[in-house]
Amino acid sequence: MKNMGNIKLLDCTLRDGGYLVNKKFGDNTIKGMIHHLVEANVDIVEVGFLEKESGETGSTVFKNSDEIKKFLPKNNSKTMFVALADYSRYDVELLKPCDGKSIDGIRICFFKHERKEAINVCKKVKALGYKVFVQPVDILGYSDIEILDLIKEVNEVLPYTLSIVDTFGSMYLDDLERIFYLVHHNLRDDIAIGLHSHNNMQMSFALSQRFMELCRGKRESIIDATMCGMGRGAGNTNTELIAQYMNRKFNKNYDIDILLDIVDIYMKSLMVKCTWGYSIPYFLAGVFSAHVNNISYLTDKATIKMRDIRHVLDNVGAEKRKRYDYEFLEEKYREYMNSILKAPVRYDNMKRQSDMII
Repeated sequence: MKNMGNIKLLDCTLRDGGYLVNKKFGDNTIKGMIHHLVEANVDIVEVGFLEKESGETGSTVFKNSDEIKKFLPKNNSKTMFVALADYSRYDVELLKPCDGKSIDGIRICFFKHERKEAINVCKKVKALGYKVFVQPVDILGYSDIEILDLIKEVNEVLPYTLSIVDTFGSMYLDDLERIFYLVHHNLRDDIAIGLHSHNNMQMSFALSQRFMELCRGKRESIIDATMCGMGRGAGNTNTELIAQYMNRKFNKNYDIDILLDIVDIYMKSLMVKCTWGYSIPYFLAGVFSAHVNNISYLTDKATIKMRDIRHVLDNVGAEKRKRYDYEFLEEKYREYMNSILKAPVRYDNMKRQSDMII
């Protein structure tokens, strides 16, 4: 049985942060960052994506575990390495059995409508000797009954972890508590619970802290984080922040100096090239549980206001805005802007209407 009070830190910079650099960090950065994260005593390092086709040189996209070997330390006994496979974008037939020389585990993500088929894939991956991390996209989009049905199937697979995934950064503390207790009381004790959050509403660090308190002494838990919070849109929980918190509150031994070295050696240049972190548009993405591509599309409109984005997203509809359909989004944008132009002019919105361009 797993250590019931053990909390582990998983860094997913090379995967989640990869969206900002077209998944191309460069071989030296990939290898160097992994080396430093191991030296900093980070428990689990996610090295990138598993996809049907190999990525270009210097990318964190891999066709199978063999392609990952060259980036990993030869002699490692303290860090677990994992990669993420999107159920709809990977074929597990490409995987060779786990041989202990590459990644140890595979995180399998899937949408709610894919969960039955994805669970079968989890079984196949486990049969190959890998630790399986079950990552259901948008857990807030599940009803309580659907979560219980998922847990029943997960218990039969007996994976390493089932994660609470806040895909759209829409979660508040009470949402986390409700879902945690639902999962904790129904999931087998020997399966860890993970948390993957996004910072759209500046809740990521608070959610991570609360999650650890909820898990304390109850079961093994895993916190996802990225260096400097690097991730698409509003980003994620910061590895350096959560590591310091865990050192202070949970007697962990993460080397903060080495994490700061990662900032100096790798993250400073990435922060010049890329933009991520809290902003009002991404706050709205969190409010409406909207895919960040919808936000990017709307903010490209030269004269659109923040309140306009809010109303357009509201008009798109709950299920539609979780994905992105630019033609449909454009239609809703034009409908809303036309409705403004036809509305009676009031003194407080004359300025807004006078400079409106569709």
